[in-house]
Amino acid sequence: MKGKHFKKKEIHFFRKALILILAIIFIISLVVIIFWLKSNIQLSKIEKEVIEQVVTENNEESEEKKGSISVDFQKLSEINSDVIGWIYIKNTDINYPILQTDDNEYYLKRDIYKNYSSCGSIFLDCNSNIDFSDDNTIIYGHNLKNQKMFADLAKIYNGELGESIEIEIYLKTQVKIYEVITSYEEEPNLEIIERNFKENGKEEYINKNMEKSKVKFKYTASLTNNIITLVTCDSTGKNRIVVTAVEKIWHKKSIEKVRIITYYSINKIRLIS
Repeated sequence: MKGKHFKKKEIHFFRKALILILAIIFIISLVVIIFWLKSNIQLSKIEKEVIEQVVTENNEESEEKKGSISVDFQKLSEINSDVIGWIYIKNTDINYPILQTDDNEYYLKRDIYKNYSSCGSIFLDCNSNIDFSDDNTIIYGHNLKNQKMFADLAKIYNGELGESIEIEIYLKTQVKIYEVITSYEEEPNLEIIERNFKENGKEEYINKNMEKSKVKFKYTASLTNNIITLVTCDSTGKNRIVVTAVEKIWHKKSIEKVRIITYYSINKIRLIS
């Protein structure tokens, strides 16, 4: 009888312990969900607030590519002096300031106001030059479940945005346009992404990435031009999605040359007639 009574007490104890453990798990999960929702709401609020202050759409067509938007860097610098540029990709939600410090960990968990945020910010590698003059300039961002930050890089990787994609980079003194040439997935720290290459190093690097690329992209720029590499996590967080793009060069001299040729061609026709 005593054995049965002890066994009942033991079952009752384990039942209580299980309920307590499940209750703790539920409370922790609820706190995590609330925190996640709060972070996402805060991110959306900051995005809207910053974009309304500093970004305007460009509707005018011009001979020299100036980009789809205009960015007020004076206002951006007042918000945060760590802002070095802006990234914009059409048909995506990628429309963000680019920040940089001497520590790549800093903006992993901070917003543009330097407040803690699990969403982090889009940031330039701490070793990259802010004028994008490196052979390869590297930019990082989180892949969030709400499709914010660099989540839309997955669409480029999966081919959802097609084979011709431009990435617009806005700096304080110029606009740079890049064409996507590769997109692939790899394990974290599988290899170091190089910033500057030795002789023939860039060609080998690009060719290797093209072999790994899931999509065969169309581009017009020369592969000898500088490139950028965008890096984010995949949906599992275990691997990295890497997108590489090459710069399109817009020469004012070329435009002037076309104008001169056109001028002389018109006047030659007039003389003949």
